[in-house]
Amino acid sequence: MRTLSTTLIFLILLAGPVLAGEQTMSTPSGWFDFENCVFCKNLIEDPGLLPHCTWENFKIENGAMNIMTIEPAYKESMEKANAAMNRIGMEIQSGKRNPMTEKMCGSCQQWGMLMGSGVEMEQVKGEAAEVTLMTSEDPQLVKRLHELVDRNNEEMAIMMGQDSDHEHDHHH
Repeated sequence: MRTLSTTLIFLILLAGPVLAGEQTMSTPSGWFDFENCVFCKNLIEDPGLLPHCTWENFKIENGAMNIMTIEPAYKESMEKANAAMNRIGMEIQSGKRNPMTEKMCGSCQQWGMLMGSGVEMEQVKGEAAEVTLMTSEDPQLVKRLHELVDRNNEEMAIMMGQDSDHEHDHHH
């Protein structure tokens, strides 16, 4: 059974390039919030982790695809963060934690809602990269996945200090 946190991990990892510099760990809208989100904050426990990850997010015909790399020296830190997020996800699924009272960034909230709506997830873990596919046969869920990819890319541009309007030109 997939966990909420497993799905969120791949979305959250898009922030790797952000933390490599002096950029903020949140966006003004609260879409990303690495310091306060119950899931995201596990990824900054090791301050060296995210600067040593890469992430790309794409719209595909029936959903979204994430491609992530982690430098070998940081795989153990990622495993520790994943374990913490999986534990939180399982506690939410089991009712031990109430998701309505947990602080989550907008991105994590949206991914959780999509997964709860029936989006399927498939992961392929290779030596060079991890690929995650989030798909659905339901056109409305595919539309929501595409909107989420766009929003994440826009908010990432804001967090990295780029002109988000310029960024739109690259995601058509």
